[in-house]
Amino acid sequence: MEYATGNSSTLDLEAELSFIPENISLVDKHSLTAVLPVTDDSLSNLRHVLGPLVHPDSASPCLREILLVAQDATISNLRSELFTIMSQMEFSRHIQCSIRSWKDTVSKSTALIQAVATASTDWALILEKDGLVNLDEDVQHSLLNPPSISLPVGPRGVWLTQNASCITPSSKNLLKASYLIPPFVMPSALTAHIGERATSWASFGSYVTSLFNFKDGQAGGIVLFQSSQNTDMSWCSSISQPLPTDLFPVLDSESLFQQWPSSTLSADRNFSVTASLDDSPMIFGILFQSLNDLQSFAPVACHLQTRGHTLRIALYDVRPSQAPLTHEHPSCSLSYKILGVNELLSGWIDEIEEMEGHLEVLITLSEVTDPLGGCTSASIIRIAREDLQHSLWMSSLTSLEWRDWNVPQVTLSIITKDRPQSLSRLLESVTEARFFGDKVDLRINLEQSADLETMNLVKKFSWSYGSLFMHHRVIHGGLLTAVAESWYPHSQDAYGVLLEDDVELSPLFYAWIKMTILRYRYGSNRGKAPHIFGISLYQPKNLELDLTGRRPFNASHILLSSGMHAFTPYLSPVPCSWGAVYFPEHWMEFHDFLAMRFSEDALNLTQVIVPNVRSNQWTRSWKKYFIELVYLRGYVMLYPNYPQHVSLSTNHLEVGSHVKIRSMEKRESFSVPLMKLGDGTGAREVDLLDLPNRSLPPWTSLPVFNLTGVPTTLDLLKETGMLRYLELGFCSDAVDGRSVDAYEFSICGK
Repeated sequence: MEYATGNSSTLDLEAELSFIPENISLVDKHSLTAVLPVTDDSLSNLRHVLGPLVHPDSASPCLREILLVAQDATISNLRSELFTIMSQMEFSRHIQCSIRSWKDTVSKSTALIQAVATASTDWALILEKDGLVNLDEDVQHSLLNPPSISLPVGPRGVWLTQNASCITPSSKNLLKASYLIPPFVMPSALTAHIGERATSWASFGSYVTSLFNFKDGQAGGIVLFQSSQNTDMSWCSSISQPLPTDLFPVLDSESLFQQWPSSTLSADRNFSVTASLDDSPMIFGILFQSLNDLQSFAPVACHLQTRGHTLRIALYDVRPSQAPLTHEHPSCSLSYKILGVNELLSGWIDEIEEMEGHLEVLITLSEVTDPLGGCTSASIIRIAREDLQHSLWMSSLTSLEWRDWNVPQVTLSIITKDRPQSLSRLLESVTEARFFGDKVDLRINLEQSADLETMNLVKKFSWSYGSLFMHHRVIHGGLLTAVAESWYPHSQDAYGVLLEDDVELSPLFYAWIKMTILRYRYGSNRGKAPHIFGISLYQPKNLELDLTGRRPFNASHILLSSGMHAFTPYLSPVPCSWGAVYFPEHWMEFHDFLAMRFSEDALNLTQVIVPNVRSNQWTRSWKKYFIELVYLRGYVMLYPNYPQHVSLSTNHLEVGSHVKIRSMEKRESFSVPLMKLGDGTGAREVDLLDLPNRSLPPWTSLPVFNLTGVPTTLDLLKETGMLRYLELGFCSDAVDGRSVDAYEFSICGK
């Protein structure tokens, strides 16, 4: 291994990197996230590793949060260890600490890059498992107070020529590197398009190189100058043979920047604005059987083409023709290719990538059985043919949301006991729904006292969209237990749709789920809105929590009077029990909260948590305890807000645990019209894109209501919850710096 110190890698700041200011400024206060991998081996040393990062006397004012990245098998022990550490160590008050899942199918570099994509700050410090503890003080200081440079910067760089050479940091100059290995700091937005392709630090450096135009084609990072003469180069022993530098195509930076709106780039070409990069042009492949398939999907394809995406379309069951292979749609012309009988799909894909570049997304039919996964690394989206004509809502998806299509996994969980007619209606609506080719598992949870007719109905039911699991309790649990134990997430990408048997669903309910989850949980919003705990399918017409009793509620009227778009979706802390999606980390936290409440170790079960709400009288309701949790944490749920109260689920108010009298007046107060499928002619009443600008708004612009329907803000909800948390006697150090993955309730002195 060579140590490179030659002038070939020295940066001329004025001539070659004009976008780096001569007097380099530091990143802003509270704008840095540290990303730290944790393994079973390093867990016992976590307290020592966190010390230089979190202690008030040593922590940087730039550092805002720490993301601990661990595989699922380690997360449980990590949570326990982190709770112990946070209860015993003094943390800097402005630093938050949370956990991110590391899939065992991806490399460590990929896992850390994916974690950066969820950071809430513009800058990220990527660490090894030993953090900063083995680094000199000047290096620690430089990493915790880094320069504002658009390339990764750090002390450990590698230069790739004929051999891989470790770069000895200079005491005077910034040195250019082919790639860096941790620790290093970078703009968080550099992760916007990398996905799971950062299989090594060399490949990530090659990707960074492709974003900038340098004279010699290599600039995957910058090695910071160091004042210390005793530079530790032991890390070099871990560098093996150089990896190929062409893992990603080298793009001409000028043409790349021209593709992005100029407003997204500052004068120094940094990547601090990530939202606008979420829909940067990509290459889409569309593979259908017939021209009818293309005609059904044409409205979506035209939207993609209009937004600047490159479309390459092929049909594989069409007679060859001498006529122009173009489909004329009212809003665009779609050119397509006919694949010959013996023409392999792999050859078509290779042709696209040779002529156009990397294929990001491939849209095809569910019935296509050709092993496409072996032909391309693109995200393959398989849509059922009968769903193509109902796919217009997909036109609102950004390019990154398309790429993440296959990541979220949804499970439907039905809770039932002795209402077979209601259950039959729900099962019929679920079966008739459109799932757009996705695999969706179904759980049916039967109470111990389920009647024979209900049992027989469930036994005869079949499900073709995914796995079917039936659970029958042998000891009566009641509705609270039935709901809480009906579903539990298996990963951070698992989502549960909770359905009591008196609910009925719109055939487009899953489209609403898919559209909203992709918008607010993936793409450029990964990890950006941790306060949203779920998505309601139901649009309420009244509020139940006001102490004066139930009263009418119409969000559209309130928004219109405030000068906002009347039919903007909104956020509310009220959990919905009549058809809703719950997010994995919040549902797991709810289980922990229930265990705390029923153990009575912290508070007596009769203790009022949320002041002045009717839910305090609901002694057997799971919603009472969920309301307590979201009140203390400042959490909110996304609600639909369509004209005429059109919803994706409705409630038929059947007699049961919480409904004793089923009057016509009550039913009219709770029943709402369901969104219908279009008839294929363009005629419609209300559809999924009846939204501001025909798309879901950014989460930062969603209106917010409190538990009793009064307009408020997310900050005010969080502040109110924290004050109540402290009033109840919970320790303040259990609030500061905690997020969803590392949150515990503990009474001071216990």
